[in-house]
Amino acid sequence: MSKDLLSRVKKQAMRSGKSLTEHITDLVTQSLSENEFKHLDFNSSNKIKELEERLISLESIVRNREYLSQALKPFTNSEAINCTNFMRAIFDQELEKRNFVDKNQAFDDLFKHIEVYDQLNQFFIGRLKEIMLSDNPTPFSGKELNDLVGKDKCNCSIRKGLINWTGKTDCPSQQEICDKGKKLLN
Repeated sequence: MSKDLLSRVKKQAMRSGKSLTEHITDLVTQSLSENEFKHLDFNSSNKIKELEERLISLESIVRNREYLSQALKPFTNSEAINCTNFMRAIFDQELEKRNFVDKNQAFDDLFKHIEVYDQLNQFFIGRLKEIMLSDNPTPFSGKELNDLVGKDKCNCSIRKGLINWTGKTDCPSQQEICDKGKKLLN
């Protein structure tokens, strides 16, 4: 809260004869009771979903802040392999944890969390499906991941979708994934 706003709220509290805490509590309570019920939105699940997506994006940026301050370098093939192995390991862990009937069901569930970012074309959807469902998949190449993310290397839709799908808010930064791959899960 800015100093000016705090000063104004303190003056209001003094004029009303209440402590600052009581006054702020009353203001918040009054605001909620007036606005919450007037603007009750039965479509709040969409708003919650949008907020979750924004939070994931912000968390990704915050976790990658040191990485973002550096000049972005394209994915190398070794980084792409580490990313692929990390994605697959997370997928396999979640598959086991949630007791999906089969891998296709798990992939479909995961894909719902990835497609909201509208970054994957049919080629990448096919490649991702191959990577997640094949017993011995060919990892993404550096070129493929660079084509996928463009200049936003640290905010990949697959990574954000995996975070959302698993509910892991402590996901490693993109650079950690590039450097260590599935070793991060040990």
